[in-house]
Amino acid sequence: MNYKEFPFVRRIVYEHRLFKQYKNEHKNESQGKYIIRNLPKTKIVSGNKKKQLLELIDSVNIEPIESEIFFYSIDCYKNVTHTNQILDNYSIDYSWVVNESFEYLLRCCKSNTMRNEMSDVVEAWRGYLKKAKNKYANYKRQFVEIEGLFNRPTKHFEEALQRILFVNQWLWQSGHKHNGFGHLDWILIELYRADIYSGVLSEESAKKLIMEFFKVLHYNCWYKSTNLLGDTGQIIILGGLDQKDRYNCNELTYLFIAASKKIHLPDPKVLLRVSKSMPDDLLKKAVECIATGIGAPLLSNDDVVIPALINFGYSSTDAYNYATAACWEPLIVGNSADQNNVNTFNFAEPFTELINRESFNQEKSIEEIKNDYLKCLQDYTKKFLKKYENKVFEEDLLLTIFSPYCLRVGKNITGGGAKYNNIGFTSVGLSTVVNSILNIDDRVFKNAEMTLKKFNDIRLSNYKDNFELKKRLRSAEVLFGNDNKEVLALVEEILNVTSTEFKKHRTKLGGYFKYGLSSPNYITDGSKTCATFDGRMDNDPFNVHISDNRGTALTELLSFASEIEYKENRINGNVVDVILPPVMLEESIDKVCSALRTGILIGIYQIQINVIDSKMLIDAQKNPDQYSNLIVRVWGFSAYFNDLPKEYQDNLIKRTLESEGKY
Repeated sequence: MNYKEFPFVRRIVYEHRLFKQYKNEHKNESQGKYIIRNLPKTKIVSGNKKKQLLELIDSVNIEPIESEIFFYSIDCYKNVTHTNQILDNYSIDYSWVVNESFEYLLRCCKSNTMRNEMSDVVEAWRGYLKKAKNKYANYKRQFVEIEGLFNRPTKHFEEALQRILFVNQWLWQSGHKHNGFGHLDWILIELYRADIYSGVLSEESAKKLIMEFFKVLHYNCWYKSTNLLGDTGQIIILGGLDQKDRYNCNELTYLFIAASKKIHLPDPKVLLRVSKSMPDDLLKKAVECIATGIGAPLLSNDDVVIPALINFGYSSTDAYNYATAACWEPLIVGNSADQNNVNTFNFAEPFTELINRESFNQEKSIEEIKNDYLKCLQDYTKKFLKKYENKVFEEDLLLTIFSPYCLRVGKNITGGGAKYNNIGFTSVGLSTVVNSILNIDDRVFKNAEMTLKKFNDIRLSNYKDNFELKKRLRSAEVLFGNDNKEVLALVEEILNVTSTEFKKHRTKLGGYFKYGLSSPNYITDGSKTCATFDGRMDNDPFNVHISDNRGTALTELLSFASEIEYKENRINGNVVDVILPPVMLEESIDKVCSALRTGILIGIYQIQINVIDSKMLIDAQKNPDQYSNLIVRVWGFSAYFNDLPKEYQDNLIKRTLESEGKY
């Protein structure tokens, strides 16, 4: 008997999961008290997807957040059941939300059955608004703006933001996580300009609207976050190349960045698509925003990303219009059912399998070790992908409704209605493998400092009484992050084996598998990994994304990252992760801009920058009350330092000390 089928059990299970998120922000309340207090208002609806949505819309408690400008209401205690993994890490195409209507979507639908289901859901939303109007007369203007969504295009900039918020609230309400927004500066610019021209808006009043939009989205951050508080995936895309390879930015590109800088919230976050042809002043505005410490915008290099997406198989139109999933993974908006964060691929796992074999000590050369690792890697990759070849995602009526492409095909978005059905993975451990192999070669075979057995025994002892060796291994002259032919050749060998195996496998709907060299799992996967030859001790974190732990100069790290080949299926986010001291941004912002401009020109894929110093972080950990507004970049999102678990605080402190040459 499956007890989860019982409504009471479903409520308990949901409350348990919800508490895990709630306690990230409200640390003092016990789970028992939380469940007892909230269980009476919890409801998890079941049945087919139409029935679920209708019952959900009817049962939610309408309690808008405190905002004088926008209506936004999420009932955290009402949700729907899921049998399979739900589509998340996703951005719907908000251009139709702004420029079209539900009436338009119903006309798009080629399936009578689906059209009838949609019509019922739309009518349920009418009923929801009727109840809301009866309860909250002070939101009359906002309700009129939302009602326009049913039968006409948007008339004004403020109305567009309100319509976007209404659609967004239902994505969260129905259990979707990491809901992005796509290219809001491109989508909203004509409405903005029309309102400026007519006198409805000024630049300053538009900026205030955007800031309020940010505040509204940040509300209920605990509910929207997944593993860590702040990890919401609410990403707004700005700027970038159009299909004529012209850099397309506008007044709103600057306004969104300015609003993000001024309001100084960790969430939602902005991502700026950059190019060698972008204006210098826009790059400087972005760096000035980064300099505040909020960790945004992340910079994504269109000169590299777009050709890589086209080479992978996305159409030119779709590639030029890319957004990103939760953090940095390029995502096709509107036509896609791609899932880019299904799991983490661990390069170190097949390596630890090799080095823990009894026969490892008998390896005769670095080539033998390398070849044996590549064989293990190939086998690991094959087994890893086999697990996802038949992966099924939950039927999703809501995302189908918001996808004109699926409606025209007449199929559910997870049932073959989407144009693309690829599965993506993040990855960890590449630098650990590369540095381990380089260190073995240097210590054992090139310089004969010790035998392989002795080196392995030291590793197996977790570097007991070998602190100096461990330190030298982590700071060797030639390691991952150095613009060095030997390092880059080894990286390419490993990636070639991985990519070749990836190409042999397909998803259930005929899609492809892809991966990237960045991942949020550098701590969690590291905590399950034994000591390695790069000086990592048992359960230590892996290096973050494309980075090193030696304080390598920004220019060299960018040069190294630009030499990696982002081809074939290596497209699922490749982020250079940099820590810079605040003083550098205060004194040399033009030099930082120049370095970034060079990095864009020579071909980095993406970059994110933390502006922090170790003294500040150490003091913040000791005196949290004095640093309540301190924001840091974590893996692909920003968060208040005080909200992070201690292991993440410690990791940031350690990495910052390393960047300063103090560790």
